[in-house]
Amino acid sequence: MLRVQGYDHVLSIEHEDPLMSIDEGLQRAIEFLTDAIIFEPPADPWWT
Repeated sequence: MLRVQGYDHVLSIEHEDPLMSIDEGLQRAIEFLTDAIIFEPPADPWWT
């Protein structure tokens, strides 16, 4: 959705879980965001 809206900049990670270490929180955030990154350019709409 960010790309659809034209956003192509940085994202901020906030870690506020007192029961999880800083390192584990950062690693989980990185894994989550890495899975969400779209690497290929958008395809031409096939439905037009």
